[in-house]
Amino acid sequence: MAKHLPNPIYYYPSQTRILCAEARWVCVNFPLAVCQLRPVPGSPSENAETVIRVMESDEADVMVFPEMFLTGYGSPLDGLEDEVVQSLELLSDKCRELDKAVCIGTPRFGSEGLFNSLAFLSPDGDLYYDKAHLARFGIYSEDGFSDGQGPAMGSYHGVLFGMCICYDVFFPEILHGCSLRGASVNICAAASAVQSKRFLDTVLPARALENVTYLAYANNIGAMNDCGMHGCSRILNPFGDVISGCGTEERIAIADIDLEALEDARDVRQHLENYRTDVDWGV
Repeated sequence: MAKHLPNPIYYYPSQTRILCAEARWVCVNFPLAVCQLRPVPGSPSENAETVIRVMESDEADVMVFPEMFLTGYGSPLDGLEDEVVQSLELLSDKCRELDKAVCIGTPRFGSEGLFNSLAFLSPDGDLYYDKAHLARFGIYSEDGFSDGQGPAMGSYHGVLFGMCICYDVFFPEILHGCSLRGASVNICAAASAVQSKRFLDTVLPARALENVTYLAYANNIGAMNDCGMHGCSRILNPFGDVISGCGTEERIAIADIDLEALEDARDVRQHLENYRTDVDWGV
């Protein structure tokens, strides 16, 4: 039976699109969704179908799903490689068909190891980010994964998206570097438990404001891998204010990403322009 999708929450200050000669539009404003939905553990194909239903709802142009959504966070991955690859190929084709982008948490089976990754699937091309800072403390155990080795940015109609995964967000260099290289939106996909909520509530506005960049936070919800995920997915503006959020239920939150407003915000707070590239910070 098809899973019923919850009604989305909207924040649309405007919806402006500029058409070019080839009848493809260049983003000025576009709707982005954070999709706080529960995956089916161990079933990439079923979870891919959930993503496709969200894509076909025509509510947003860019959709962000939580950490390891394709298989379910903490689910055994043995024997799933082929199904994961096929599901990602299906989603990639659907993105091109619908002219939309999806950012989804997935395992990546590489020749150099198994990675906790984000796949950014887009008509501009597909790109993967591998989690650089794996959580190996307290209630979290990600010992089966290899460490990612560097940043990555996705692109949708030329708009750049920085990416990080959960614990990565506490290491500011990742998203700061993406913003310095032109990201308009930074993404944090997470499997953050109730015990971590207060820390995320503190760090997310800081990451948005310090980089003067939109921030899309998509967290898992409910019981998962012996943890209670706190949800509270949200979209923050470049000043760190929450402009749309999911709360603690399965929900989709949507906000308009306004690139003109982003330029105005960066005129007010010139953190990126004033960054001292001539100084060796000893990092």
